[in-house]
Amino acid sequence: MRNILREQRRSSMVAAIVTILMGVLLIFVPNRSAQLLCALLGSALVLTGVIYIFGWLSKRRETGFPVWFLLPGVILTALGLWLFTNPASVIVLIQFIFAAILIFHGVIDLQGAVSLMRQGWERWWMDLLLAGLTLVLGILILLNPFGATEVLMTILGVALVFDGVSDLVLIHRLTKAFRQTNGDWDA
Repeated sequence: MRNILREQRRSSMVAAIVTILMGVLLIFVPNRSAQLLCALLGSALVLTGVIYIFGWLSKRRETGFPVWFLLPGVILTALGLWLFTNPASVIVLIQFIFAAILIFHGVIDLQGAVSLMRQGWERWWMDLLLAGLTLVLGILILLNPFGATEVLMTILGVALVFDGVSDLVLIHRLTKAFRQTNGDWDA
C-alpha cells in the first residue's frame, strides 16, 4: 500500500511540474505556445497514424488483416494534418481541454482539503481556498470572457502555474498528514 501511495505521490508531483512548465510557456509566448502545441500534437498524430498504416501494410501480407484495421491510421494521420493546417480552430479545443483539467484538479484538491479538515489539520481552509481558486480559474477559462486568444493563453498559463503550485502544496501537506497519522514511510 505504501508503494502505491509513494508512486501516486511521485506521479502527481511530475504532473504538477509539467503543468507549471506548460503554464510558464503559455505566459511568456502565448501565441507561439498554442501553435507549438498544435504542431507537436499534429506531429504525434501523423507519426502514430503512419505507424498504424505501415503496420497494417506489413501485417496484411502476412495474415490478411481486414481493411478496416487501416482506418485508425488514416484517421490519425488526417487529424494530425488538420492540426497543422488549422491551428486557430484547435485553440478553442485547447481552451476546453485545459478548462476541464483545471476543473478536475480543483475537485481533486477539494477532496484533499476535506480530508485535511477531517483529520483536524490547522489551516485546512487554505487548501480549500486554493482548490476553490483552481475551480474558478477553470470555469473562467471555460467561459472565456477575454475574447482575444493571446489574453486567453496568458490567463491559461497563469492558471496552470497556479494549479501546479497549489497541487505541490497540497501534495506536501497530504504527505505530511499521512506520515503523522500512519507512521513515517519512505519519501
